[in-house]
Amino acid sequence: MSNVNPVTKQKGLTVRVLTNGTADFDSIVTSAGKNTTMHRAELRMAFELCLDSVADALKEGMIVDLGPIGKIYPSCTSKWYEKAEDMKLSDVHPGLYFRAGEEVESAIRAAKIVWAKPGDGEEEEEEGGTTTEPGTTDNPTNPGGGSNDDAGDGME
Repeated sequence: MSNVNPVTKQKGLTVRVLTNGTADFDSIVTSAGKNTTMHRAELRMAFELCLDSVADALKEGMIVDLGPIGKIYPSCTSKWYEKAEDMKLSDVHPGLYFRAGEEVESAIRAAKIVWAKPGDGEEEEEEGGTTTEPGTTDNPTNPGGGSNDDAGDGME
């Protein structure tokens, strides 16, 4: 993986997040159950119901506010078209955009920063290891810069 500025095409340095593996669904349920008298199966069902509600809201085109964790925005990308009649649904790629909340931002700001050189992490796998946002160099959770307030972020 070469660290190349997407605009200038110059090689250089970029920041990466070093992860400590994956917190899977079961481990999150187990961890959440430490401070409750709920049975693990009840907690798992409640969590699954919440996730179903999040998925339903996203399907309806809603922004999902996860409180201190952040917000999830539905998004999509496609090729550029000059005329509406040339547009094809098959060229649309749905996705999600996440804007970190204060707790996540604080955790990342407190994390150890590692400067990656071109070629670093080429052998890394997707789970564990390093993560990067292709083409971003400033703030992956807020590519537009500025604050994380909804006002003026262009996402409705």
